[in-house]
Amino acid sequence: MPISPRAVYSNPDMWNTFGHSYLQFTGGSVDQTGRFDAIFRAMLDIEYTNWRNRAVSGAQLILEGRKLGGFGRVFQECGKNTGRGAPYTADGGALLMCYGINDLGGNGTGPSTFTALRTNFIHTMRACISLWRAARVWDNTSASGIAYGAGFTQVNGTSNWSFGSSTHAATALTNANFTITLPSDYAGEPVVICFDSQSTNGGTVTFGGTAGVTGTFSVSNINNVLFNHSKAVKRITNLTAANAGQTITVTVTQLDSGGTVAFDCWWLEAKAAPPIIVCNVARLPANGYAIYTNWTGTEAAKDAEVVALNGDINALVAEFDAMVQVADIDSALNKTSAYFWDGLHPNELGSAKCADACMTALRRMSPTTEHGIAVNFNVPSPRQGAVIRNRITGIWYAPEHTSQGTAGVMTVQTQYWLPWIVSQGRERYIQIGIPVTTGGTTGDTIRWGIYDDVGWLGYPQNLVTEVTSAGVFTIPPTAGVIAASPTSGTGSLNITLDPGLYWLSIKCITHPGTQAVAKLNGPSAFQLPNVNQTTGLVLLGCGYQLASQGTGALADVAPALTPANVANNMPALMLKLF
Repeated sequence: MPISPRAVYSNPDMWNTFGHSYLQFTGGSVDQTGRFDAIFRAMLDIEYTNWRNRAVSGAQLILEGRKLGGFGRVFQECGKNTGRGAPYTADGGALLMCYGINDLGGNGTGPSTFTALRTNFIHTMRACISLWRAARVWDNTSASGIAYGAGFTQVNGTSNWSFGSSTHAATALTNANFTITLPSDYAGEPVVICFDSQSTNGGTVTFGGTAGVTGTFSVSNINNVLFNHSKAVKRITNLTAANAGQTITVTVTQLDSGGTVAFDCWWLEAKAAPPIIVCNVARLPANGYAIYTNWTGTEAAKDAEVVALNGDINALVAEFDAMVQVADIDSALNKTSAYFWDGLHPNELGSAKCADACMTALRRMSPTTEHGIAVNFNVPSPRQGAVIRNRITGIWYAPEHTSQGTAGVMTVQTQYWLPWIVSQGRERYIQIGIPVTTGGTTGDTIRWGIYDDVGWLGYPQNLVTEVTSAGVFTIPPTAGVIAASPTSGTGSLNITLDPGLYWLSIKCITHPGTQAVAKLNGPSAFQLPNVNQTTGLVLLGCGYQLASQGTGALADVAPALTPANVANNMPALMLKLF
């Protein structure tokens, strides 16, 4: 009997990526267009505007910190709905994840370290995959759906490792419980309860309630002193619509030596889940492994650790349905030196092999619901229109503005952000600068850099790069000279950004003399609130500014800004193209 060919399904039209340098900046290719995610995008004919790249060079999945690009960024930027009711459908588009090599290479070796790393990595990856499949999330602060015993109290300031900005934690066993109430329109979606673990903190929880969920779940031994916070989720997949309105109780019955069990949030996974591709980890040639100086042992031993982690990834993905698939980039690259630029990053040939592996993974997917193909493959998502900005090589450009402002001083400890749109994948920026109008005898000291806004939210988000990460920059006290970062060496800028919205930023550290700089007037043509929220009058603005930002390094995540922070007559930051 002939074998029937696999059905042909539609390709997802909206993608999101999280991971490390294989997906960010230029990696091992000449420019962004030769990177493997760009080649995969071209194979699918996906526009830049439908591809949101949140990868960060050097990212480890297991490290907290939204700016670092690991699970904290997934949790903070997944954009999941916190208010909808049935039907509980997926949202946000397809997902491509590529983590692991930095997790292995950046944390040393030894049996205990490797075992802890594998455990942490898989628990955290499970949480990220499940959260991306969520149709609705109830944060721990939700006014409905959660009731706490007196033993759980709110802990704030957790946005580097949680879904929102807090968790609820229990530090003793007395009244250490909370109750989840399933919505009245619940239709049997997987219920997922997410906990946070830190160092020796953790413990055991026991389930009960009217929905019939029983048993225990250990939040212990997910983490150790090598890692900061991590995630652990309990997926409950055997409930039905008959459980609508019923409860699940969670009681802390044992505490580890650290004495804390922390609850982050809970969610419903969509039955018709979106496409998710999880790249495994590529074994490297010897010169690639040598880049990780903390990763000791023979090449064969390192290969074996990669293979072991890939086995864990395969087993994890098998827990989900056919809409989650592994892209076997390890087999695609096969330790072949000709496919690597430096032994670690794929060159254009290796990138093409990785893109093929992703396409193979996509073709293995199949719908998981009777509601049709589109409900899985093309879920609702924030598609965007295109904005084109033409820029010429070797030329300075400033952010969008309407006129030159009044030259003047920058305010000490005030930080400024101006919108910057990248629309071409081959734009490489080699200098950042600002025009000086009055030199004086002593120049200002400043810090400057670039923030992203992958979701086009209209506010700066994560710090992409601080040009002054090695220390403050003193603007030369010479009028009429663009005080720019050098083209090489300390304080240089050499970066290719994916198309999207970014924010150029400068913070004045000291103003010892009379130096003044050129400024720009708005209103900016894009991305800024343009109406006073109280009076309704037109609000002119070229960017945001915020006082009292100290003298230290630029914040990893931009502080919360509002329309009240919109300002005109902003410092005329500039970027120069290679």
